[in-house]
Amino acid sequence: MKEIGEIKSNIYKIAAVTDRGQRLNKLISPMYEEKANEMDELIKALKDFNFEISEKSLSGEWELIFSNVELFRSSPFFLAIEKALNDQAKSNLFFKLHQLQVGSFGISTIGRIAQKIDFEKKEFISSFDTTIFGLTTIPILGWFKLLPTFGGRVITLASDLVLRNNLLDMNLQKTKVSKVDGLKKIPLFSELLMDRWYPVKEVWNKLPWNKESPNCQVSIIYLDEEMRIMQDMYGSIFIYIRPSISLLSSNSISNN
Repeated sequence: MKEIGEIKSNIYKIAAVTDRGQRLNKLISPMYEEKANEMDELIKALKDFNFEISEKSLSGEWELIFSNVELFRSSPFFLAIEKALNDQAKSNLFFKLHQLQVGSFGISTIGRIAQKIDFEKKEFISSFDTTIFGLTTIPILGWFKLLPTFGGRVITLASDLVLRNNLLDMNLQKTKVSKVDGLKKIPLFSELLMDRWYPVKEVWNKLPWNKESPNCQVSIIYLDEEMRIMQDMYGSIFIYIRPSISLLSSNSISNN
């Protein structure tokens, strides 16, 4: 049996060479299937080791380094949608359409993804950085950018966080877009839309097709002091590590 350190080292390597797993996305191209199979075997090997799941070991900040599905699906916002649809085929179709719309022609790309778990406040905070118009030019003829690059940090707050055995349970509350250092705010819209919380739960509950409040659950399938591996209701994998540089400052996630 391989040692934990060797297994985790190989996980890091696959996460790096597959661009956090996004080169395994079959919507883009069914490439590197051998890497997907290798990652499955590595995760299976880690699960065979004994590990403790506790609020203390889960608490703090984490950064996503790998997923075998779209990265944005790690957010409680999309996990709640997945649970509400209650149908894997419908969920996959919804996420496929979302990916096509936001990712077409490279209009929007996802940067770093962070989560902060706070059992004292019973809060689960998730964020991802997004850039808009990273590279825009006239195909073949163009040699300069047509549009400047904009972007922001999408922050989602879930409350009523509870650990039940190996399950994290939470209720989606609100979301906002904040400024990211190095990225320009979106002109015109930034003053109206950015740096303010939007009450997702309140809107969700008023929609007639939603039968219950936005709730989501994720399973913990491996945990130690530096790595956390999660699984959603249909088995999609999300691997996190402790970040070397914090993404979630207290100012950016203020509830005010």
